Amino acid sequence: MASVQRAATYVEKGGVGKTTSAAHLAVAAHNSGQEVLLVDLAGTQNDLATHFGLSIVDEDSSDDGVEIDAPISAVFGDDWAFLRDNIDDLLDRMTFPTDEGPDLIPADPGLGGADNNLANVPLEERYQKLDGFVEDLVADEYDLVIFDLPGKEDNIALNGLFAARNVVAPLKPGAFERDQLQKLDATLEEISTDLDVDLGLALVIPTIISSQETLSESFVNHVNEEYPEIVGEAVTKTADIGKNQDAGRTLYAVPDDELYATGKRARKAYSANTDQLLARLTDR
Repeated sequence: MASVQRAATYVEKGGVGKTTSAAHLAVAAHNSGQEVLLVDLAGTQNDLATHFGLSIVDEDSSDDGVEIDAPISAVFGDDWAFLRDNIDDLLDRMTFPTDEGPDLIPADPGLGGADNNLANVPLEERYQKLDGFVEDLVADEYDLVIFDLPGKEDNIALNGLFAARNVVAPLKPGAFERDQLQKLDATLEEISTDLDVDLGLALVIPTIISSQETLSESFVNHVNEEYPEIVGEAVTKTADIGKNQDAGRTLYAVPDDELYATGKRARKAYSANTDQLLARLTDR
């Protein structure tokens, strides 16, 4: 493996804070001196781009925004080797800078078709496409790459898991989420065996945690008991996250006097979680 560190936000469920966690971890890592690349593989809505105030439009759109010149879905296609070998500035054409430091490769509409096409690729090659992209183009340019993966175990997600090796699992309080974490741990172990890759949970982040809710307290206690070495700081439930996501910025771009106390606690938690993740990635 190249020296570039990798992680992926992944849980087979939506609405638990995968994209929010990916964005905040990336900015916090950048603020600590890392060159960071975010890769959105979670779908075509471009939630990560929206998080940073980037409007992605297609070539036929009359709306203001930026067009994707070289889509991430091309990595999974038959022409990728030709593109890689014949376009010198290919990575630059795939990435967009954000105002908060990390670079971003947004999702594109071709990901759905790419997932289907991967089913026709021989099994020994199917899940290594994204890993090859990291090794060939990303490793020499960045210190850390974070993949935001779909909330389902499809071919794109498996490519992301294979490339990342290290999984960050944001989970909100709930009995289903407790079971989901156990299922995810078992699934990663199974994938590791099937794909012959060292894959596992690097960080579990309790999200949307309220000090006023018994369910939140019991959930945090549960994950700390089950996964004491990899549980991060609980991220406080706060209206600041959604409000500022809509405004196209993370909590790190917000002045202190514009944040509620809950927003400041959430930002502090993401910083602590980033430190823990980077330390774990360095140790692996």
